[in-house]
Amino acid sequence: MTRHDPPELHYLRVTIAAGDDDVAMTLYEVDDLGWVHRQFQMRGDELRFAPEDILMCRPVNLRAMMSHPYTESIDAEEFELLWREVARERSFAARLPDARLPWEGVLGEERVRIRWQPFGAAGPGWTEIPGFLDLFVRGDASAARMACAALFLERPISWHALAGDIRADAVLPAAA
Repeated sequence: MTRHDPPELHYLRVTIAAGDDDVAMTLYEVDDLGWVHRQFQMRGDELRFAPEDILMCRPVNLRAMMSHPYTESIDAEEFELLWREVARERSFAARLPDARLPWEGVLGEERVRIRWQPFGAAGPGWTEIPGFLDLFVRGDASAARMACAALFLERPISWHALAGDIRADAVLPAAA
């Protein structure tokens, strides 16, 4: 891996039985450096997504995770298939103006610039926010980690629609 290559991603499934009927399955997308990009847990009828402390504070010990007896590696396709089934359940999805259309806005009191660019890259100067395939922040990986933490803490987003890379005439009200 050269300095500019993105780290390799690993997909892990941890399945733990805590009783006869109580089974929890947690799936992780984690890079070679130990940073968790996406994570969710299914337990019975409950679905939970990664809290900011898993994604933001520090990398996990990838080697220890991979050697845990309840951990198995899965391929990216299996992870993506399961992710597509559950991603709409994230509380963030309810805050989107329209997930099919691009928009740009500011996040929180720090006024961090973010851009929702479905099915595409946001362009130079924008970095993908971990855990959000279509959401980008104006800045580097450090700004992306801070934006991710703010999103998990449900900081307010003020946004406006985009037409391609050009702002639309109408400025829509802020998302709650």
